[in-house]
Amino acid sequence: MTGTLLRRLSLALVPVAGVLALGQPLAGSATAPSSGPTVSTNALLDLDHNLKFPQNKQNEPAITRDPLTGVLVAGANDEIGQPLCRGTSTPLSSPCPFKPGVPTSAYYRSVDGGQTWSGGYLPGFDTIGKTAGGDPSLDYGPRQCSPGSFSYACGSVIYYASLADPFPEKGGELGTVSRSEDSGSSWAPPVVATSTAQPGRFVDHEWVAVDHTTGGSHFGRVYLNWALYCNNCAGNGNVKLYVAYSDDEAQTWSKAVQVSSTNNNFSRGFRETGQMTVASDGTVEAFWTENADSPKLPSLQVVATSSDGGNTFSVPITIARVVDYPLTGTPFDVVDLFNRVPGMSARVDCYPHPAADPSSSRVYVVWCDFDGGHGVVKGAVSSDGLHWSLLGTIGDVANRNAFFPAASVDPSGIVNITFDALTAPPAGNPWQTGIQVYDNYFAQSIDGAKFGPALRVSSAWSNPDGSSYNNLMEQFLGDYIGIVSGPHAAYLVWTDSRDAARCRAVNDYRELVYGGTAAVAPNPDTACSTNFGNTDTYEATVSY
Repeated sequence: MTGTLLRRLSLALVPVAGVLALGQPLAGSATAPSSGPTVSTNALLDLDHNLKFPQNKQNEPAITRDPLTGVLVAGANDEIGQPLCRGTSTPLSSPCPFKPGVPTSAYYRSVDGGQTWSGGYLPGFDTIGKTAGGDPSLDYGPRQCSPGSFSYACGSVIYYASLADPFPEKGGELGTVSRSEDSGSSWAPPVVATSTAQPGRFVDHEWVAVDHTTGGSHFGRVYLNWALYCNNCAGNGNVKLYVAYSDDEAQTWSKAVQVSSTNNNFSRGFRETGQMTVASDGTVEAFWTENADSPKLPSLQVVATSSDGGNTFSVPITIARVVDYPLTGTPFDVVDLFNRVPGMSARVDCYPHPAADPSSSRVYVVWCDFDGGHGVVKGAVSSDGLHWSLLGTIGDVANRNAFFPAASVDPSGIVNITFDALTAPPAGNPWQTGIQVYDNYFAQSIDGAKFGPALRVSSAWSNPDGSSYNNLMEQFLGDYIGIVSGPHAAYLVWTDSRDAARCRAVNDYRELVYGGTAAVAPNPDTACSTNFGNTDTYEATVSY
């Protein structure tokens, strides 16, 4: 979500338990590529060239691939429609406030394998009296030939989940799903999928997943997973997680099913929302982090599973313990409390990111982990959603801390992951900002157990100090990046700040704020170079 967020609190008691081709491949072992992974030229997706802040700002990219046409369809939060900064004379207020009614959810499509891109904003939100609010999530599925009957012989559908902001500014955010039946060339109006609207509560972190398994009892069913936050709860807590489904190409939706527990308190930690996937045997699996940053209990990666098409879910099942990046003890605590990678003020979270194997019932899940003071990507795998095998460290770059991992499995069962990694700051100055840089990386496993070395994907490094919240108080890179796999290739999208310029006036303002001064923010459009805040969405294809 692009706006300033309060920290989320929550609680649950967690028991411990033991794109694709037209037709799904038969289960079996993955075939080793004839050559090692190779990275294509980095391609710029967004359309904001030479615009000032915040119109040059994108983040939180997601991507999918139409299995029939091969067209790549991506989404991102894009502020190209926002007005330029108006400035402010009020201490600690934003000089670049969001204008009500301006959309955020953008789509991009490539018909040439990622070399060139076109796009725009998702249309039709006026039909539901809302504004496209960002947090993109994409997946594909088969067309509905007749009620209850799905087949790729009838075509394919691209689904785009997005938040819907209230406009005028009243009420809470909702979760929606838009669909395209022509590989993202045009889009039907969004449909509200979240039946949890309540006074004082809002939807966030929605995630879409489709049952891809031909012949399954719920083939073509579309699922949406989301979090419901409480605006007026202490610490913005009491986070609840829900799932709903649709059997008619996201045109109507079932009543929400709650998959997490209800109660929470600060001492037991937060609930960090994750993502969901559908295994090839039809098992629906929703993931999140429980007891995150608790001073009393271990933070846990957990999953709730459904074997009846999302009608009922198991109690949460523990996958692994996780050590997230520091929440407190940073110079930025005076602004807000978020986990942060040492060396930058941008927020991060080590929540779980799943991927289903189309060649078997296996599901993989990956997350970042800061155990021992070094950030890596860890993973686990399960064939039934109930019993999980830990894979250990699967992504690691020397002298860098990994964050924003994502995973995808190709039609033959080859597991692909992507992540960003920031250079480690000096041990004596862990919150030194403006010096550290990050790159995007890729790693691969042929057998689903052992991963090869991290391969650098980005062709130029990024300095997060050129990124920013609209209020200028901290750096901002969003919450996630994306990956999708096709036959013999993976397609990666990430937030890139290689062209973002640092600004002395903004950094001076930040230092005053961190020191407790109620300072007035500068107008970055007059005090900084044009490229300040220029975070872009980049794509690269890794072939093998």
